[in-house]
Amino acid sequence: MIPPELTLIGVVLAGCGFYLFKKNPEKLRNEIEGGFERRLSMSGYVRTEYPKWSWSFSRRQIFQACPRRYYYNYYGSHNGWEPNAPQEAALAYRLKKLTNIYLTLGNALHQTAERLALRVAEGRQPFSASEAEEMIRRQLRRVWRSSRDQRRLFLQRPNRVDMLHEFYYGRGLSEDVVELINQRAKQVAAALTTSATWEELAAKGSKLIAAEQFDTFELRGTSVYAVPDLLFRTEKGFWLIVDWKTGELALENQEQLALYALYVLQKHGVKPEKIKARLEYLSLAEVLELSFSRQELELVAEKAFQSMEEMRGFLADPELNAPKSPAHFPLTNQRRQCPSCNFYELCREELKQDPAPPEVS
Repeated sequence: MIPPELTLIGVVLAGCGFYLFKKNPEKLRNEIEGGFERRLSMSGYVRTEYPKWSWSFSRRQIFQACPRRYYYNYYGSHNGWEPNAPQEAALAYRLKKLTNIYLTLGNALHQTAERLALRVAEGRQPFSASEAEEMIRRQLRRVWRSSRDQRRLFLQRPNRVDMLHEFYYGRGLSEDVVELINQRAKQVAAALTTSATWEELAAKGSKLIAAEQFDTFELRGTSVYAVPDLLFRTEKGFWLIVDWKTGELALENQEQLALYALYVLQKHGVKPEKIKARLEYLSLAEVLELSFSRQELELVAEKAFQSMEEMRGFLADPELNAPKSPAHFPLTNQRRQCPSCNFYELCREELKQDPAPPEVS
């Protein structure tokens, strides 16, 4: 039963997946596998033994946090979606699909911001704070209900069913976390809808370039992913990158925007002095304005290249992007973070046998 504290989040039905969930498990498995094969034949899917090499800011974050998590996220889970995938690959793929309540709030916020950006760019009035809040809560409700009721279906179709880490691992959500999420949902909705960004985007002469769109640019032969929350050209001719945050202040967020500025320089040919960036910490009601010199962006490129080289050191064959064995990807020394990792199920036994080294005071 959903606790009373979540009445502001509420309950909705989880969608059409409910019918499949009630079917015979073996019949469901056959239908899934048959449907998978049909989709592959229709889509022109070409199987690859190893994933394509690329780089992104989030990839660097995962690598720095825990090399083993990095292995499972980018290599161990590859092809785990296939019907006859090895057990470990299938499990890694399933675990990769887990989310958590904080990420769900962030995703809901970004979906709402995207809709708001498109609406303003079309010359329409922005949503009200209450409308934005309901959009965010609707997403929270859907993921909550899915996680609570559809575990069995998630085990069969992890790419189609939302599952919270907190439910998958049986921890649930504490009253304090529920209260915090409810509070932040209201705060970020209010801050988003009253942001000065919308007035700038609505100004005559401004032009929307992208909202939550995946794109890539080349950096020394490597495809680098960039996904600015919002990118538009202002009426004064500046290119403004906006990034929405639902959490706390963090220096790495500025590094992420610097990478997006490099993307605007490389992909769109915009001079650095014409690029501006804005970090909006919505739950804190704080806004940070940033700009970057050409030298600073060159340093960003160099740091990205250094990260790529470090990652390539864990490859058995860089040409194929074939990784070394999992044993070559060490567990993090920060073992207290392990229970909150998606891949904890895969590492749990090894963690029992390999205690963390003592922390240096």
